[in-house]
Amino acid sequence: MKDVGEEIFWQNARAVTRDIGMSHLDPAHGAAVEIVRWCLRHRGRPTHHRQTFLEAESPPLLAYLETLATSGDAAGWRSLEQRIRLHAELPRDGDMQPCRRPWLAAIWHTLPELAGIGQTILDGADEPRSVADFEVVPAPTDTDAKASDGGDDKGSAGKAGSAGTTAKPKLSPRLVLSVVAVVPTEAEMKALDLGDDADAKNDTTPDGPEGPTGPKPGGSK
Repeated sequence: MKDVGEEIFWQNARAVTRDIGMSHLDPAHGAAVEIVRWCLRHRGRPTHHRQTFLEAESPPLLAYLETLATSGDAAGWRSLEQRIRLHAELPRDGDMQPCRRPWLAAIWHTLPELAGIGQTILDGADEPRSVADFEVVPAPTDTDAKASDGGDDKGSAGKAGSAGTTAKPKLSPRLVLSVVAVVPTEAEMKALDLGDDADAKNDTTPDGPEGPTGPKPGGSK
């Protein structure tokens, strides 16, 4: 039986899908959007029902948010805001129907990118990877709710458990994200501790032609 906090959590999730004009989506999508909004507002990691939800539905998204919060780097949060703002500005030039909460809709469109970066964190990869390395379910469409009646996707999701992923996340058909290529910004690379190996190599490279065997302090001019 759900407690009061969990009931409110899902009420907010359903409200989000209505506010972004996507009531056909599973409430899990609204829950993910609300979690990102909450973390961004409080500059903190997901807690309580938010953490439990992401542990089951999207470990990569959880890894992204937790790592960002742990870093304490304000530039990382600003980079997240910029990603969301970019998606918020896109509908102005397109044919997309307006919705009551365009900022929340922009967060929803950003989720695949955040999950892709989060998977890179989980994998410890040197290069940014796509959320395709995590998913075994095709990208969602407006008819996903009806298409989910087929048994093949369920069977593959139950068996796969994400090959090659050390975290072995528990996949669920409720929160299905599009497959996108992700390129973290410099601020995200720093805040999320990505690409340190390359930076370390650059730091140890001699700045001048004399290298590590150059003149010692106090030597001849």
